Amino acid sequence: MSAIPTQHLSQPSLRERFHRRSLDHQRPLSLVTMGFTVVAFLCMVVVRELIRAPSSPLGYRLLCALVLALLVLAIPRAKSTTLFGAIGVAYELVLIGGLVLNASGLTHPLAWLLPAFVVIPICAAPLWLTPAHFATGSALFYAAAIALLRGKAHAPEVDAAVWTWVIAIGAPMAVVFHFGFYRFRRNHFLLESQLAQLAATDPLTGLQNRRSFVKHAEGRLETLAPGARISAIFLDIDSFKSLNDRFGHAVGDHALFQVARVLKDAVALYHSVSRIGGEEFALLIDDDLTGALQLAERLRLDIAAIERPDGHLTASFGVAEHRRGESFMVLLDRADEALLRAKQTGRNRVCAERALPFDALQPPFDDVLAPRYRWEDFYLVSHFQPLYSLSHQKQVGFEALLRGEHDDGTLVPPVVMFAPKPSSDEGALDRASHAVHLGNARRALPGDAWLFLNILPATFVADGYADQLTKIVRAAGLEPERVILEILESHGGSVDEMSRAAARYRQHGFLIAVDDFGAGQSNLDRLLRIRPDIVKLDGELIRATTHGTQQPILPKLVSLLHQAGMLVVVEGVETADELILAVESNVDFAQGFLLGRPAVEIAPPESVHRQIDDAFDVIAQGRAHQYALFESEMEPYRLELRRAADALRAGVTMDDAFALLATFKRCISCFLLDDTGRQIGHEVRGPAWSEDAASLQPVANPRDARWDHRPYFRNAVLLPGEAITSNPYLSLASGRPCIAVTLAAQLASGRCVMGVELDWSARDLPWPAGE
Repeated sequence: MSAIPTQHLSQPSLRERFHRRSLDHQRPLSLVTMGFTVVAFLCMVVVRELIRAPSSPLGYRLLCALVLALLVLAIPRAKSTTLFGAIGVAYELVLIGGLVLNASGLTHPLAWLLPAFVVIPICAAPLWLTPAHFATGSALFYAAAIALLRGKAHAPEVDAAVWTWVIAIGAPMAVVFHFGFYRFRRNHFLLESQLAQLAATDPLTGLQNRRSFVKHAEGRLETLAPGARISAIFLDIDSFKSLNDRFGHAVGDHALFQVARVLKDAVALYHSVSRIGGEEFALLIDDDLTGALQLAERLRLDIAAIERPDGHLTASFGVAEHRRGESFMVLLDRADEALLRAKQTGRNRVCAERALPFDALQPPFDDVLAPRYRWEDFYLVSHFQPLYSLSHQKQVGFEALLRGEHDDGTLVPPVVMFAPKPSSDEGALDRASHAVHLGNARRALPGDAWLFLNILPATFVADGYADQLTKIVRAAGLEPERVILEILESHGGSVDEMSRAAARYRQHGFLIAVDDFGAGQSNLDRLLRIRPDIVKLDGELIRATTHGTQQPILPKLVSLLHQAGMLVVVEGVETADELILAVESNVDFAQGFLLGRPAVEIAPPESVHRQIDDAFDVIAQGRAHQYALFESEMEPYRLELRRAADALRAGVTMDDAFALLATFKRCISCFLLDDTGRQIGHEVRGPAWSEDAASLQPVANPRDARWDHRPYFRNAVLLPGEAITSNPYLSLASGRPCIAVTLAAQLASGRCVMGVELDWSARDLPWPAGE
């Protein structure tokens, strides 16, 4: 049985969409088929001219060909099914007229006309868009054909043959072709529509799913008329998890269905309504913030009337109005932030983004650039924390941190100051902080120091803010080149938007930093697309170590970022050991309580200079000690490897040559590689060899691989006869940190590289200096 849906095209809108879709599909096919028919007609005109018999004027027949060609050229411009059908009818009638003119004067015109009378309806049948077009075109075609046939006297057997071909063969086949093809197109359209609907619809509620909602919303914003207002409403059912946990998912699903029905009943058809996921819903409506708030309040009351087993459902709402130039995802994020405030301030309420309490984007800036600015029931003030260049051993910049201060001078706890509030806008506080910090930086910072200015992603990507922030910076007596914009780890902008915004800020002279790399959503893809000048590493990374050996990962991470063209700041330096690690890891700048706490006044840097200098001294001394320890550990392996090389040159077997070396405690295996890096014979296993790495079994056999790309092979070949010690590496065969000691030797069989792989996974082992 067919899997095609049995749904009929009874709905006018569905039928119209089917016919429009058929028009898109049929247009190229009709263009090719009808164009080919014009060429065929011209060929018949040429052949007719070669026959010596009276004929109609050639100009009339060529005029028919010209009209046919013009009708073909009109097909791509036919935007309606009616016009397309009219073109088809006109084309058939002109074609019949041309064929009759071409056959006039011949002794047996039916020999020219009969094939056309049969073939044309059959070939045209699949091209008609609708049965009405087919019936109209076929009726007119056969009416013209019958009139032409009846106008001539023919022998009875000729008439019988003609009518048999036309009525018994041509017409039935045309009917079969048209309705068969029409049914195929209809079923294909219904299946395509069903699949599109399933892909765009949430199966439980019947609303748009997130992907369809976002696509539709982005399309609406792209075609938004100047001055038009559009708003987003984000809502979340309160305590929905408890409903599922206590009463089962069937009850929860029924609640979701009822909420969806409330949303569909309350909004106009042209609004977009979606189930974003879980118990979250979103609406996009053609109204301003006030109208959206009123609608959200009505929806809140309607949802509160829905019963649940332990009372009534409630929902929290966040509302935001679209701002010129912003993307839909930024709009939705702002509505989501308002929703978060609604939930954190008691649930079952509507919260909206609020207008800025003051316009921090337009001059004059004198009031905003004051040392303190009144915000709610406290003042906004700036504290500055220094950043030091470790190589220069001096202060090079200060991060501005926002603090709240009561009238009596006590500080507002950060959890209170930054707590989401229905009456506040996080973006407004962010922009206000920039003006406050810039005003204080003008008075407090040294003239050659950078100012690190924290900025939320939503503010960073806001349309026009790069120009406005430049005005504020210059009004504070600074230049953008002295300001480093530090993008915080937060929602509010896609990576693509932040990348484009970074280019705008750089045009003004700002430097770009990314904060808290290694935490939250930060990743290498985000860095490589934004291309910040400076990366601030999360403080936890300075304490992160490798598994097993407990070696710090900071040096390798810093090296990677340097290779990507980014300077590195490590935050959270709180102890002398962490400062030493930062210096040893080649970090460019450091920040933390050890180097200076955030404060209103800038502390003298001399004591920190001594601490950094002491860290350099400790590293210099430790490097020499580390080198000595490592060399003393490796020397026995080098000596025995040279002895094994001499034994191999003397013709001793590999097992005997490596016999003593294979007894050393850390030896995993001894091996020989040919000049292409492939293993010769078997490896001689040592005490540290193990079969425990079962998960690496597919790559555990070193004889299956080439090793000439490894540094321990290349370095040995470059220095033949010398025992070379590699840096620690992760062994593909054993899955453990290892060190290889190798030596290139010339044996009777040819040049080879011999070596021993050592297990270097114990925590107490010395590593090469700088590793």
